Amino acid sequence: MAEPPTSSPALDSRAFARHLADVSHTWTAAMEAADIDAVVVPAGNAGFYYQDDIAPPFRPNPGFAQWVPDDGTEHCLLVYRPGEKPHLFFHQEADYWHLPAAVPEWADAEYEVEVGGDADALATAAINTATRAGRVAYIGPPDGVPRDAERVAVNPQALTVRLQYARAYKTDFEIAAIRHATDIGVAGHLAAREAFFHGASELDIHLAYLNASRQTDAELPYPNIIAQNDHAGVLHYQHRDAHPPSKRRSFLIDAGGRHLGYASDITRTYSAAQDDFAGLIDALDERQRTLIAGIRPGISYVDLHERMSRSIGELLAGFGLVRCEADTAFEIGITDIFFPHGLGHLLGLQTHDVGGWLAAPDGRVSPPPERYPALRLTRRVEARQVFTIEPGIYFIPQLLELAAKAPYADEIAWPRVESFLPCGGIRVEDDVLVTDDGCENLTRPAFQRLDTTPA
Repeated sequence: MAEPPTSSPALDSRAFARHLADVSHTWTAAMEAADIDAVVVPAGNAGFYYQDDIAPPFRPNPGFAQWVPDDGTEHCLLVYRPGEKPHLFFHQEADYWHLPAAVPEWADAEYEVEVGGDADALATAAINTATRAGRVAYIGPPDGVPRDAERVAVNPQALTVRLQYARAYKTDFEIAAIRHATDIGVAGHLAAREAFFHGASELDIHLAYLNASRQTDAELPYPNIIAQNDHAGVLHYQHRDAHPPSKRRSFLIDAGGRHLGYASDITRTYSAAQDDFAGLIDALDERQRTLIAGIRPGISYVDLHERMSRSIGELLAGFGLVRCEADTAFEIGITDIFFPHGLGHLLGLQTHDVGGWLAAPDGRVSPPPERYPALRLTRRVEARQVFTIEPGIYFIPQLLELAAKAPYADEIAWPRVESFLPCGGIRVEDDVLVTDDGCENLTRPAFQRLDTTPA
């Protein structure tokens, strides 16, 4: 019997050892280029809310999580000196109010482990260990730097940009973690889809997603977007109505899974009826799959965004939403009203992973074109990158009001657009792994494997 997709398999020690070897090599090269002899990498901690003794859920510094894939690491630190075994300073406080964190069973094989219950003393011990090596950098939240760390460079740019640039290239261990995070997310998506078609509220759909994906809200890679009807026209819709709408029209879900610190990011849109909105969903879905099929190393992600924008112009024309030709809709900027965000972003330890605008390891930046200010990824496509492809077509009143005052206003078929307004919008998002000669869609095969709904 196949392993349930929502279970959490034990960490593969051999794959993790290879991952740490790759991470060590990457960090060593970056440190040498930045003239750094040792690094202190804190996991960080979750600060209390203002005038409160309650804190938000803890999420470790992603630089630390690349070395130590475990969430139970608040106040922990890692010291790395090239050529030596990483030193893990593990915080384990004697506490009967909360369950103390446990040192991962695989830690002793990969690190020199030192356990301590005093967070400040542990940080000082880490700094003292690192500073024996010479030039030391602290890579993490700057507000957590110990007071006795005067000799330590905090997040020196020459090092941080190299580390961020390198994060785009995933190890086999990281790719496997994203694959499992995808299975987790897809299991939730399938339950959410079923709940929508059974008339559930946004809140109940969200709860169905959590139950099927076996995640708590704190474990999600990002807050779920569960949007029915016109709520789908709010790009990062953050509420969850407890009662279903009086008339069910559409449903957009943007939700992912998380495994060993690595995220998946998946969006699907559904229509309650077999109508023109359903047809537009299917048409955008087909264009998204066609775009993904053409991804190859060496192309520009900006070019991918532009190709999809032109495709959206074709859909606007084909569905009678504009009066002009498709090319004209693109050239005069109408497509930007209906597709106002970027095509996608890097994915990994963060949902919107760092380094999307970096053009080179030395920190040179390739900002997005002026026309596409929301584009999070401008890099050349290369093997072992993982990123999202998430085109959308939206009917957003605020943007349509701007369009009504624009020189091209007469080119928009307003009665047709208004008929789509109650449905809010469409987004279709898959996660893509670039290979040596093409790409692999990580998301679609998971739906095919896990969807047992009769055809």
